[in-house]
Amino acid sequence: MADDDKVRVWDAGGKEMSEEVQTWDNWDKVKARKGFPGGLISFLQASTDHEGCGFEQPTVVQAYSWPVLQSGKDLVGVAKTGSGKTLAFLLPGFVKLRKLKKANEIDTNRGPALLCMTPTRELCHQIFTDAEKFGAPVQLTAACAYGGANRKDQEWALRQGPDMLIATPGRLNDFVQKDQLWLDQVRYLVLDEADRMLDMGFTEQIKDTLEKVPWNERQTCMFTATWPQECKKLAEMYIKDPTHIQIGSGDITTNKNILQHIKMVEAENDKLEALKEILQGLPDGGNCLVFCNSKKKCGQVSWDLERDGNMSGLAPVELHGDLDQRARDTALHRFKTGEARVMVATDLASRGLDVRNIAVVVNYDAPKSAEDYVHRIGRTGRAEDSGEAYTFLLSYGNESEAKHIMGILKKADQAVPSEVEGLAEKAWDDGDQKKDWNNKSWDKKDDSWSKDEKKDDEWWKKDENKDEKKDEWWKKDENKDDEWWKKDEQKDEKKDEWWKKDEKKDEWWKKDEKKDEKKDESWKKDEKKEDEWWKKDEKKDDQGNKDDKKDDWRKKDEAEASETADDSLSGWKRQAEEEPADAPPAKVPATAPRNIDEVREAIQNNRGATLKMVEIKVFLETHGLPSDGQKAQLLERATQAVNEGM
Repeated sequence: MADDDKVRVWDAGGKEMSEEVQTWDNWDKVKARKGFPGGLISFLQASTDHEGCGFEQPTVVQAYSWPVLQSGKDLVGVAKTGSGKTLAFLLPGFVKLRKLKKANEIDTNRGPALLCMTPTRELCHQIFTDAEKFGAPVQLTAACAYGGANRKDQEWALRQGPDMLIATPGRLNDFVQKDQLWLDQVRYLVLDEADRMLDMGFTEQIKDTLEKVPWNERQTCMFTATWPQECKKLAEMYIKDPTHIQIGSGDITTNKNILQHIKMVEAENDKLEALKEILQGLPDGGNCLVFCNSKKKCGQVSWDLERDGNMSGLAPVELHGDLDQRARDTALHRFKTGEARVMVATDLASRGLDVRNIAVVVNYDAPKSAEDYVHRIGRTGRAEDSGEAYTFLLSYGNESEAKHIMGILKKADQAVPSEVEGLAEKAWDDGDQKKDWNNKSWDKKDDSWSKDEKKDDEWWKKDENKDEKKDEWWKKDENKDDEWWKKDEQKDEKKDEWWKKDEKKDEWWKKDEKKDEKKDESWKKDEKKEDEWWKKDEKKDDQGNKDDKKDDWRKKDEAEASETADDSLSGWKRQAEEEPADAPPAKVPATAPRNIDEVREAIQNNRGATLKMVEIKVFLETHGLPSDGQKAQLLERATQAVNEGM
């Protein structure tokens, strides 16, 4: 058995238990397990044109993962791309959620029970599509959240109470921080393509999210194509005693059922003709995915193919970061349905793109790393299908790319063309010493350095003499400084006389004090006016009894508000009344509760999240609306009231 086909399993203590694991390597074994939906298994197994997936048997990662996850243990799975990891973690999640919902142990109206974090929008949407497709037969709903799409639409989907949420770390963290999503109901957590998420800089967002998911109640699984040190540290911190499954050597490798071709080209312009030759031989019903290293190159190649009349029936679409989400979705849809048989893309499509009819992958520009190469060509040969991959290498300028591609070819037991070996030999190897490190020419250069050292010594000596002269210059300056200070002292004495003149200006302040006294008398007059105004209002109250009702309402609100965790205005009033007259002034809260109008203004200006719960409750009760529930529910109720003109 080749290294890439080997499966090794360790328990939580690091003890290898590969021989002890019972695998579910055929559908009969899976059906025999309690909890796995028989109808769903039949759907995976069926191979009709309009229904079913046609999977002859579970993939290796599925056969090893399902028994572990079904037992309730945490899992770390290291497996190559295109190995069926999505269903490996989704199906056990379905079983767990059905059981929890039946026992009323979760309430997905408060938040999702299954959370899957993924690195890219495309992978997020792909997993969401599978979750909807395979979850519908077992009455499980799903939502997705990722950047670049309409945020309000995603927020609306979250309010519907989906059982599952598939999200990228950035958008997920955004919803959580704004109290629009709660993760206290999550019982099944998935980190998919964990190595990619960490490479993209999502480490802090992942940690922040994991801190908000219940530790004791959740089951966690991590799937990754590689097993770098960063992934190990994350697993040690946030995964409880996981079973570790490693399929292959742990190094990133390609599927053996992908036939890899290398085409050497002399110049950049030769690539287009080589691509057209490949497209003309594209098999019926098969699509071709073309990778470029830049967005500009994608547009150029796509334009060149569209202008060529010989490429009729092979209309290309583009997929890269300059397109908005709608354009991306449209391009993917056309490519998946076969309406467009060629897609020209950046590495945006190297992960998460699961299209079964991709027959050929072309690296128009050679990828910069072995990992990118593997993920690119892994878009074909999905789920045990066969595929072909072509890579264009320039005879000059692609030396380092040739080196890592040669290594991948050798691991896949595929022949390495002599041209590739020759190009790879020219690549700089940081671990090797170059041939001229110890020759005589370098020794002569070392001698020249010794001469320069002597020059340096003489140069420093000259500088020392200059420094001595500088010392004499400082002495002259010291004399100048002494005289300068004396002059300043004389100026200061004159300034003192100026201050004496300013003292006379104090009489101006006395005049202002008299003016202030007059102002005080004006305040007294205002107080009298206010007293008379209040008396008039009291008379109005006696006639209509309107204000008495308002007073009763205010007293009722003060009593209710005082029972909440937040301080209310009534509480502060009572505290002020209880304090003696000579007591020091009480500390004023950092932010006083807003009145009804301020609450309404905050909601109208989309600042409702800054309001306290008690402020929202008072607003609702003022308008006769219910004030029970969580803050998000209260705010939604208040927002609706404001929009209706209350």
